[in-house]
Amino acid sequence: MIPVSTSRTKVPVISPTRKLIIPILIFLLALSLISANLHSRENMSFFESLVVGITSPVQKVVRGIFGGIGNVWRGYFYLVGTQKENEELKRELQELKLQVNRYREADLANQRLRALLNFKKSIATPLLPAELVSFDPSGWFQTILIDKGRSDGVAQDMAVVSAEGLMGRVIGVSSHHAKVLLILDANSAVDALIQRSRVRGVLVGLGVDLCLLKYVQRNEDVQVGDQVISSGMGGVFPKGLLLGTVQEVVRGSSGLFQRVEVEPAANFNRLEEVMVVIQPPPEEPSRTGSRKRQE
Repeated sequence: MIPVSTSRTKVPVISPTRKLIIPILIFLLALSLISANLHSRENMSFFESLVVGITSPVQKVVRGIFGGIGNVWRGYFYLVGTQKENEELKRELQELKLQVNRYREADLANQRLRALLNFKKSIATPLLPAELVSFDPSGWFQTILIDKGRSDGVAQDMAVVSAEGLMGRVIGVSSHHAKVLLILDANSAVDALIQRSRVRGVLVGLGVDLCLLKYVQRNEDVQVGDQVISSGMGGVFPKGLLLGTVQEVVRGSSGLFQRVEVEPAANFNRLEEVMVVIQPPPEEPSRTGSRKRQE
């Protein structure tokens, strides 16, 4: 025998409450429609007034619900529009910040160039403006690369200065660039003078933001705060260029010389623009002149 399935498909049962709510909603909706037409009439009968009185609260509720939904949608679209407006304002603010920063940078550059121009007026020898290209990437030497070279009139051993003081000298030249050895380097040596007492020494670099004035005898008059200038001896550096300020003086109980530490006048950490002192190299004695002296 073939087994007969006794399971039956369950039919959804609608509760009596739901059966009652649906007709009531339909009835109230119909009354609302009738009431909406009656509101515009001037004279209403008793039945019409009764319909209006019954449906008015329902209409208020319905209007409140739909008004709330409308407010939500309007608020949503307002927030979307506000967000777009905020994004646009943020973008404009960023552009304004960039523009202000460019103006500020241009103003600072103008201040530096004015300082260089004033310094140029105070020195008799011709000066060639140049910009810093890079520092020595190895870190072993205190050197910089500038954007002026042989084609601009730059030559070996020319002095390089800033508005604050002496920077160094040219040690290498190409067509459009030059390598400058800073006075901070241990291989640098500048014949110098204490401006106040005219005590003489040789300024050498210590590899950091400090220099040492060597070969100053123990009995010489050197004080903290004295300014150190170039002496002009040797023909490389013009006389009177500011080198720095005496920071410390140590006179030991023995030895011929005192230790004089000098803080450079130029700020090498903020170096951007410099000037090359364009001057002819010192003339070498001719062979004819040397022969005459020998004779």
